[in-house]
Amino acid sequence: MKRFLLFTLIFMLILSVVPVSAASDYITVIIDGEELIPQDVNGNIVRPLLVKGTTYLPVRAVANALNLNIGWDDHTKTVFINGVVDSEKRENVNVYINGKLIIPTDVNGNVVHPILKDGTTYLPIRAVSEALNKEVSWEQETHTVILTTPSVKGFEEGKIYAFINKANGKAISLTDKGLELTRFYHYDFQGFKITPTDKEGYYYITASNGKNFDVNGNSKNPGATIITYNAGTADNQKFCLEKTEDGYLIYSLSSLLPIEDSAGVVKQNTKRDSLVQKWDIIEMVFSREKKDKAYFLIGNNGAALNDEADGLFYGYIDDSNSDMWSLTPNEDGEYIITNKSTGKSLDVANNSKTPGDPVITYQTSGDANQRWIFEKCPDGTYLIKSVHSGLYLSVKDNTLIQSELNESLKQAWTLIN
Repeated sequence: MKRFLLFTLIFMLILSVVPVSAASDYITVIIDGEELIPQDVNGNIVRPLLVKGTTYLPVRAVANALNLNIGWDDHTKTVFINGVVDSEKRENVNVYINGKLIIPTDVNGNVVHPILKDGTTYLPIRAVSEALNKEVSWEQETHTVILTTPSVKGFEEGKIYAFINKANGKAISLTDKGLELTRFYHYDFQGFKITPTDKEGYYYITASNGKNFDVNGNSKNPGATIITYNAGTADNQKFCLEKTEDGYLIYSLSSLLPIEDSAGVVKQNTKRDSLVQKWDIIEMVFSREKKDKAYFLIGNNGAALNDEADGLFYGYIDDSNSDMWSLTPNEDGEYIITNKSTGKSLDVANNSKTPGDPVITYQTSGDANQRWIFEKCPDGTYLIKSVHSGLYLSVKDNTLIQSELNESLKQAWTLIN
């Protein structure tokens, strides 16, 4: 790991000299609605470059506009933006952003190298937009490059949302220790408001205590804790919610580092390909009309038991009665568990007594294979045992089965009215 200076470095040296020139017409650069006035290390204005039809942006100026740390390792000819890593000595200038080596390419996929001109390092605009998660557009009439943070649609002010980790199904929860990952109980301490900020594409995330998500100490370093703090307007309370194919990435404007589940604590870290940094964001529904007492059956990965026309499934609480169950007791303390939507009851299929066989819903009969005993555990959860087979209601690979007690299966259930 090499020592490096922040914000005071002149980027230098590149193996192959690329002929460059200032763009023939002045190019304006807009980042999230604000015009960029690019400057070099000495405060002199530097303009984007036009090289063989490709626009290059000055790296320092863009990074400064986004409040990112900048460093230089002369031995390995490496530019570090927002963090450092052990870099390899290479013939050309390295550029690392958020700990990731950037290999810039043109629109045809050909590798293009950073450019050095008058002590300033430049990167193609396409590489900048991809590395910093910015959408890029071009206005020909005004010769303007526009970089914007992808905005997230669909979050409504006033509604409450839960943040469920994709790696383990646990929810961000406000506890007496701060923000932690716990089972998803659908309680108000797991609900958060999402409110747009004055920065396009960024949001305040407000907990039930009225305080906002906040990068502790305004740190830009991996490993910093995400806390809740008095609502303000600082960049470390503004978060981007970037939708990906397998969940949302959530990162602050201040550090541009995504948050993750770090051993049950919410922290920011270097971006990596891991589900601990991916989140489901789902609406919380609290005001559900109930004519009689009914419960959610929440498994020990935070998901709820649902029953719909095509059968049982194991997922998050939605806005219908398919995830609500009535408990009808008899004089022996046994219960029939009936779904509010379908009217069918939990049933050990085919009167089986074999571990691993399915549990289904079926027309209510009250037979022994539809009667269940609730055994309360010290932590307040329940084991649910079949009167017919003596086996326990369990989830394996998101399928409801009966089984003997087994720590590898989801067998603890929380009842929420």
